[in-house]
Amino acid sequence: MKNLLALSFSIAILFVIGCAGGASSGSVNLVTEASTEIIDLEPDWWLNPEEREGYVVGKAEGVSRDKSGARMKAQNMLINDFRQRTKSIAEGRSENFFKETGEDLDSEIMQSFSSIQNSVWNGAVENWVEFKSTTIIEKSTDDQGKPRNLYRHYVVAGIDQGAADKKLLAALKREKELMTAFEATKAYDKLQADLEKYKDKLD
Repeated sequence: MKNLLALSFSIAILFVIGCAGGASSGSVNLVTEASTEIIDLEPDWWLNPEEREGYVVGKAEGVSRDKSGARMKAQNMLINDFRQRTKSIAEGRSENFFKETGEDLDSEIMQSFSSIQNSVWNGAVENWVEFKSTTIIEKSTDDQGKPRNLYRHYVVAGIDQGAADKKLLAALKREKELMTAFEATKAYDKLQADLEKYKDKLD
């Protein structure tokens, strides 16, 4: 009786191991399987985006089993990248402005300057411009071994920094006290120099 129980137990263990092994061998990571060809498929214009004067240029990619899903993922990544970069620009400009004006600057003016910058840059990000994009189809398989397509979307785009700076200056001019304080700083001189550089594009 003991031998019979031991035999039954051994068979049960082998059955469980066999099932586990079969499930593991059938599971495929779609992204990993496709990744061996990704480098060869990356467009040159995406690998080395062209710099454009007056623009903050960015790039992104998105992968999905659905073509529109891949494009949406790439665009979301692009927008998040632009938000982080414009946040750094705004924070750097605010820091320079506040440092030059000193602690005597009214807190409401400081808050107004930050608020105007955030509003302008948020608008710039929302109006980003696509320069070039493409979607590439990658062959793969699902966890059942059936052939599937993966869509990988590449995009290069930009936000118009020249137009954003022009809107910023116009908004500051509507706040007389703030504009007076800003005009006395190097941050103002830098903004004017940038606008002069982008003059032909903005006209």
